[in-house]
Amino acid sequence: MMNFIAIDFETATSKSCSACSIGLAVVENFQIVDSVSWLIRPEPFEFQPWNIKIHGIKPADVADVPLLSELWPEIYLYLQDNILVAHAAAFDMSVLRDTLNLQGINPPPFRYACSLTTARNVWPELDRHRLNLMAEHLDLRFHHHDAAEDAYASAHIMLSAAEKMECDTIEELYQKLDKPLSVIQPRQEKKKRKRRRQVHKSKPADSAL
Repeated sequence: MMNFIAIDFETATSKSCSACSIGLAVVENFQIVDSVSWLIRPEPFEFQPWNIKIHGIKPADVADVPLLSELWPEIYLYLQDNILVAHAAAFDMSVLRDTLNLQGINPPPFRYACSLTTARNVWPELDRHRLNLMAEHLDLRFHHHDAAEDAYASAHIMLSAAEKMECDTIEELYQKLDKPLSVIQPRQEKKKRKRRRQVHKSKPADSAL
């Protein structure tokens, strides 16, 4: 059966640990059966003007809402035992992992698929495969950069790809595309590069001629 959860995040800043909204689209047996979203209070409580311009979420909108860690028990009920799907999935999975990590939670190693990668392989004749362009190609109207709407669009792309490739599950679709499903990995700490101590040799004095 084609069952999965499409997920999308909006962030308050350019940092992956600054989730300010999450949207989910629940897919069961080839149907989008539910769409839910939550506003999230980022921690630290910082916003960048460019991000506000993109999604329209302002500090006042989330000042009194829960942190992602406080919402996690409710959100996890949707995600558990499911494959996750997102457009440019590496970004959304890093937001999920890094925001939770910052708040003391390690997310499970969810398996996930990327609707952007899928679209590039299923519709290679298209020049670009951004979410809004794929939605336009598939005659889907949606409000871009709204987390619930973006998750819905990502789910629609994946369902259309499965139908086009005549697949009944995400695993079968990825096998046909010769792509492995990804897994959320723990964040790798960047190793500090040791600065090599430079020994400056003094130059010999010029010989007097």
